[in-house]
Amino acid sequence: MSNPTENIPELRKEIERLKESIDQSTLRRASELTMAEKFRLGADLFDEQMRWLKQIIQAERPEWNAEQIDAEIDRRKAIKRKVEEKGIFQPCVEERSVEI
Repeated sequence: MSNPTENIPELRKEIERLKESIDQSTLRRASELTMAEKFRLGADLFDEQMRWLKQIIQAERPEWNAEQIDAEIDRRKAIKRKVEEKGIFQPCVEERSVEI
């Protein structure tokens, strides 16, 4: 009987190839968008993230009303803004070339 972990390196390579293919496809599609379409997609993503965040806060605090949830979102945004302004955390950029 073969060891199931024997194929892990091969599976990782295949996953990485698939990921790169998806990344290239996404980049290709994004490069074809107009700037207006990109801005619209960004706004749509933000709106979707806000809907998710409101649902998460509502699940954490079911007794809160809409105004309290909005105040909590504002509080979290203020914390994030302060952290960004102080430069406490820096984004990590993955360095690799992507061919299109």
